[in-house]
Amino acid sequence: MSKAFQTIEKCPGCGSKIQHDKPGKPGFIPADVYERRLKEGKEILCQRCFKLKHYGMLVGEVDEDEIIDFLRKTVTKFRNFMYVLDIFDFEGTYRPEINEMIKDKNVIYVVNKFDILPKSVSGAQLKKWLTDRINNANSDNIFITSTKNEFGISKLKKYLENLRGEMLVLGVTNVGKSSLLKKLTNSKVTVSPYPGTTIGIVKHKLKNLKVYDTPGIIVNDRMIDLFDAECQAKILAKGEVNRKTFKPYPEEVIFIGGLCKISAKMKNEESLRPIFQIFAPENVSFHKTKNKNFIDNFPKYFGKELVPPCKKMDISGLNFKNLSIEVNEGFELSIPGLCWINIKRGPVQFDVYLPENVSVYIRPSLIQPKRKFKNS
Repeated sequence: MSKAFQTIEKCPGCGSKIQHDKPGKPGFIPADVYERRLKEGKEILCQRCFKLKHYGMLVGEVDEDEIIDFLRKTVTKFRNFMYVLDIFDFEGTYRPEINEMIKDKNVIYVVNKFDILPKSVSGAQLKKWLTDRINNANSDNIFITSTKNEFGISKLKKYLENLRGEMLVLGVTNVGKSSLLKKLTNSKVTVSPYPGTTIGIVKHKLKNLKVYDTPGIIVNDRMIDLFDAECQAKILAKGEVNRKTFKPYPEEVIFIGGLCKISAKMKNEESLRPIFQIFAPENVSFHKTKNKNFIDNFPKYFGKELVPPCKKMDISGLNFKNLSIEVNEGFELSIPGLCWINIKRGPVQFDVYLPENVSVYIRPSLIQPKRKFKNS
């Protein structure tokens, strides 16, 4: 090891001592990467903070309980909070564990990625829908944004610039907190002076307000969390969500990616077929089939007809469940981290097959129907 490696260095992202021997632990950076970036005069971040800063992901040997414990201790130091949500994955990012931590606090809700919704959804319509969904929310403390096209950014920035003191930013992984704060503050990463933890929070400043960004909370009940980081990045909703209308026969199976399949029939009208739209990120595949060989051997098609997974994946360690769910017109079936299904003609009786840990929700429709379908 060169003499440079013996120099005591600390990661500016979390304050941990730089080390090269324990991957996954705070402060780890491969020795060759450290040496190269040191010679080139580039910023040196530990591997965990590098991925946190550039990809919004907390990696390594840190689990959900550790993050939640850290946040519970940190939350007591603040009165003001910014809770960042992802409108594509509302149920997956609006979390009871976060709500419990910030009850009786001053909270603003920033609902990000507005650009991915169909153009037919107006900001006013979305705000009304959110007000009905979010506890203790009103039109004054909900901000709808898009970091991609900067929708709502100037309004949020103006609001924050009129505040003083400190504000803590919370949210699960992949909601776009880092991108949002970069748009708002244009500040660089600095170490927050909070002792007693190797996880750390990152301080930004906006006029008279200090804004502290926290690591994304790791959850385990969204479909996207089952895939590797590279695949997550590929299937995250970036452009306007893909949608497809289905009018299936009862014997047909629809795969949404590779780990979720559904079949559907009308609840009461046997002579009619249900009609619904599935909304998912552009790289999530839809595949309708009644081929029994395909249905029984679906893992063979991972990364091909069925994405995600983005490549071969061993699912022998996953447990799956079958759910029977009735969804009426005016409601949607939401599968966090994957898709939502909007009912056009129902009520629809769904049989859903997916990993046991992935939650499923029925919610009032975000996408309002524009026309009635004939009885055909």
